Amino acid sequence: MERQLEPLEITNPNTAWVKNELEKLYLEWVGWQREVAEIKDQPYDQNIQLDVFADGEDMMHRHTILQAKTLTFLNNNIRGHGFVVGFDGTRIDDITSRLRYRVKHRIADLEILRASLQYAIVPEGYFKKKGREIAEKVVNKSIETGGDIIADYLKNPFTS
Repeated sequence: MERQLEPLEITNPNTAWVKNELEKLYLEWVGWQREVAEIKDQPYDQNIQLDVFADGEDMMHRHTILQAKTLTFLNNNIRGHGFVVGFDGTRIDDITSRLRYRVKHRIADLEILRASLQYAIVPEGYFKKKGREIAEKVVNKSIETGGDIIADYLKNPFTS
């Protein structure tokens, strides 16, 4: 039986900030991917350690920090992000794989999340704010101009 997925919802009423911060995190992951691609194998004992230790403890530590930072942001601002395997806080990262693979998979997960976010439920506060913005635009305009402003907004409310 499949698990019922939680709807994707931006919980922070400042949706523009959430999208902007998610984009910053995504770009940080892309930069991290470039760094990870340059890793030269560190000394490790193949008989007692996993291959991942060849990435070096300092690099693994930096990865864990970025992973935790990303998960904290998501948990605090986006509900339902667990549809991306591991973003619910369980199995967040395969610690037995080399960083180049782990980062590649995390970037793919973030790309899925970024693409899905446009369909997320947004907080009621967002709609109230947008309502005030449109009201301010329409106040003291002719009926025809006000109608045009509202029509433009209704056509595409997320870019208005």
